[in-house]
Order: sequence, then C-alpha cells, then structure tokens
Amino acid sequence: MNHEGYVPIRTRLAIEDLEFLAAARTELLRFSELGLRLLDLHQPRDAGGITSDTAHPILRCRSCMWRWPCPTFRAMAESFGEPRDLPESA
Repeated sequence: MNHEGYVPIRTRLAIEDLEFLAAARTELLRFSELGLRLLDLHQPRDAGGITSDTAHPILRCRSCMWRWPCPTFRAMAESFGEPRDLPESA
C-alpha cells in the first residue's frame, strides 16, 4: 500500500476485467447503502405503557415492533461480528 492508501497493480487488465471491477464496486456500494438503510429503520423506541422499572423501560423496534433488539438487528449485528483487533504497526 502506498502513502495515499492505494495498492498499486502492475498487471495488465483486460477491458472486461475493468468493467467487472467497476460493476462490483457499484454493487458493493449499493449493498452497503441497503445495510445502512436497514439499520436506520430498525432502531429502538420506548414501547410506552406502564413499567415497574422506570430506569429501564421496555424498548421495541420502531419498524417491526418486536422487543429490542429485534431479530433483524440481531442478525445484522451477528453478520458484522466482533471488531477485529488490528495488529499494531511496528
């Protein structure tokens, strides 16, 4: 990786390869946007009603109304996994 954050490629690529890479980049950006939109939809909100523990009210998902964390949020959190420990640079 160079100082600008790019990995230099010293191979000749066919036009089909470049088109594939461009399409893959676009699809990955769209998929990332979908994930962000899903996370934006599935957020906790106060379920309202009477509760005996006012410090920790029951929360429900504002989109699907399941108890928080909802199955969609849990599945996405499991898919993203735990943050990896990055090796320290020497």
